[in-house]
Amino acid sequence: MTSNPAKALPTADQELQAIVDEERGCLERVVDHLRQKTQAKPAAQEIDYDSQLISLRDQIANARLEDVPPLVEQMERIATLASRHRVSTEGWVDPTSPYFGRMVLSEGERTREVLIGRSTYLDTKSGVRIVDWRDAPVSRLFYRYEEGEDYVETFGDREVEGDVVTRRSLAISEGVLRRIVTPQGTFVRTREGEWQRAGSSTRLHGGQGSALRAEDHHRPGKLGVQGADTREDKHLKEITALIDPRQFDLITRPDSGLVVIQGGAGSGKTTIGLHRLAYLAFQDNRRFRPDKMLVVVFNDALARYVARVLPALGVSGVAVRTYEEWASKLRLAHVHGLPRLYTDDTPANVTRLKKHPCMLDAIDAYVSRVEGRIFDQLESALDGASESSREAVVGAFRRAATDSRPLSHKIHAALNKATEPRTRLPSAVRTRTEALLTRSRAEARDVATAWAEILSDLPSLLEAFKDADDISRAEIERAHAYCSQRVNLALDELERHQEDAQRVADQRDAQRGDKRGSRPQRRQEERREDDEPFTAIDGGDVEEHAKLDREDDTLLLRLVQRMRGPLMRGKGKEALVYEHVLVDEAQDLSPVELAVVVGTVSRAQSVTLAGDVAQRLHMDNGFSGWDSTLARLGLDHVAVEPLKLSYRSTAEILEFSTSVLGPLASDDPPAATRHGAPVELFRFAHAGDAVGFLSEALRTLMAEEPSCTVCVIGRYPEQADIYYDGLKKGEVPFLRRIAAQDFPFRAGVDVTDVRQVKGLEFDYVVLLDVNESSYPVDDEARHLLHIAATRAAHQLWVVSAGKPSRLLPEQLRDRGY
Repeated sequence: MTSNPAKALPTADQELQAIVDEERGCLERVVDHLRQKTQAKPAAQEIDYDSQLISLRDQIANARLEDVPPLVEQMERIATLASRHRVSTEGWVDPTSPYFGRMVLSEGERTREVLIGRSTYLDTKSGVRIVDWRDAPVSRLFYRYEEGEDYVETFGDREVEGDVVTRRSLAISEGVLRRIVTPQGTFVRTREGEWQRAGSSTRLHGGQGSALRAEDHHRPGKLGVQGADTREDKHLKEITALIDPRQFDLITRPDSGLVVIQGGAGSGKTTIGLHRLAYLAFQDNRRFRPDKMLVVVFNDALARYVARVLPALGVSGVAVRTYEEWASKLRLAHVHGLPRLYTDDTPANVTRLKKHPCMLDAIDAYVSRVEGRIFDQLESALDGASESSREAVVGAFRRAATDSRPLSHKIHAALNKATEPRTRLPSAVRTRTEALLTRSRAEARDVATAWAEILSDLPSLLEAFKDADDISRAEIERAHAYCSQRVNLALDELERHQEDAQRVADQRDAQRGDKRGSRPQRRQEERREDDEPFTAIDGGDVEEHAKLDREDDTLLLRLVQRMRGPLMRGKGKEALVYEHVLVDEAQDLSPVELAVVVGTVSRAQSVTLAGDVAQRLHMDNGFSGWDSTLARLGLDHVAVEPLKLSYRSTAEILEFSTSVLGPLASDDPPAATRHGAPVELFRFAHAGDAVGFLSEALRTLMAEEPSCTVCVIGRYPEQADIYYDGLKKGEVPFLRRIAAQDFPFRAGVDVTDVRQVKGLEFDYVVLLDVNESSYPVDDEARHLLHIAATRAAHQLWVVSAGKPSRLLPEQLRDRGY
């Protein structure tokens, strides 16, 4: 990885020496004071309030009714004491990292030193004032003002004016001062204990196309790679030249069937897929009408993004949907009466089971069992018919051993044949056969019961999963126990729904013509369909309420396809058949989900799958690679060679993102088309330190490059919340908290978590808390870190509050600031 080592300066650097000596002295004074206070204070006996509360909770569960009120009163009293105890201990300061910021304020005749840390500790006699960066009013000065600026702030009812004489960000860990960031420069302590200035003072400008080398234009601690692309409109760029002749030939043939576009982040696979869709619509606009095409994307942000791009390619009106939205709408239209609500806490083993490719085998096996039973009953019902008549009816039901028609179609064909006069069935045989097939047709349409039976039949599940080596028998048994309980609740809900519907129908029949007679019952039915559970005082449900897992939509739709036939459009009788489907980020759809999507495509099977195995966001969706997944679907496909070039990120960013994948990296990773600033690691003791540093850097960046896009990415939403609040306090302009993929695609600073950013790109990216707890050494962390890093087009920063993750390249960890 390209590095930009700090440049050692002569020991005659008096400015550096003076600042280092001053900060060392301050740290020694604070640490000595804290140690003396700790030694002088007697150790208090810790009271375990949590154990007392748990004990009282258990007593209430078994107590008599008249004993409950005093027990509840005692719980409230102990909870209050515990809360006060926590507040009283908040002033504790860690001597190994007591603060991360230092200010000297001048207010008239008065000068005072204020230290910024993680908790408030005030000792005016000794002159030690440490304030909490999160809520202390004076901490606003640290985030809002630079050294040398004057301020006017209101603290409580008092207006305060003054000057910021000194403002410095510090990195202190294990009681050692390691970095000082000041307006005079960034000073770092080497492993040998020597102090030196970091980097050069050269300011980046000009961006790509400049003849100057990247390392000569980069200053550690300063964001900025302002290139030629300063557009406010951040739509996808024209990349038709990216496609080589063989790929172009595959993409532009309407009869090429399935096309798989495998490419790394920023290689243009999404745009190639959109170009294929636009090309097909241009070549045959009658076949490839907008309502006959579908784009399936991973999240809402990408859906809005693509919807804005397609009109520029001459295609308007094409449905762009997330898979969840598309599947949920279709399930509600095809399977009535099941709950509309979804659970938010589906166990991981249940998700793995329902998304596993073996679920396709479980569904096929169930349909085959039902079909086999109906076939045997049909042969029995035809006893007494002539051989030719028997063969006609049986042949209509089962044309061949590999007959892939939906079960309902087979039953319908046999019923038509049995009722034809020329089949010449005896009257008794015909009546018997017609009754059997009519009952069987109703059974084939009962998708909800089929779904419930599949998930609650443990022996059949174990048989379907017998060759699966990535899910254990114990996991299947636990998932089965969960599913059995949930499907029973769902079927009860379905039964109540059907009873309500029947009651309404009966009432309408009894009061035909009187519209007022049905209104009260309709309101009762609407209340039933609302499905909103009541909530108890402790936040739990008053009664267990039926909910589905998101994965159930896919299983139900697949059963509709296998038992009833094609999915239908809306409430009409027209089959939902697409002439072309583009699935972006296909590696994050399970084989079962892909089977449902592909099942809506016409016989020509014009499908584009675009994805990157290295960017898997879900580790439990059963996707193990293109070949195995497509083989599961029984698809003959044309494999496109992986796209070799990445047009988004610089070589330095690509090298970093490939490194974090470790053994998961491709043997032939994409190559970059340009170089840029090196990836930087900044270490901090905690988030407050990082917030102060980032606030200053982002304010400067937005002042210099107001049209740039920045994304600050945490692994978890809670991390994004903390940093957003801190950056907001630091008055970073154009700051936005993105929590539901509601990206505006405008210049500014978006703060979000990694699961929100899939498929998007930004000029600058800052990765938050890339430490061992957030990014441990496992496959999921590798994929998520790779995804987050490859959102950056020009420059990438890595921030670690705590010990840096071992996924980071060792060279970067060694030279991090």
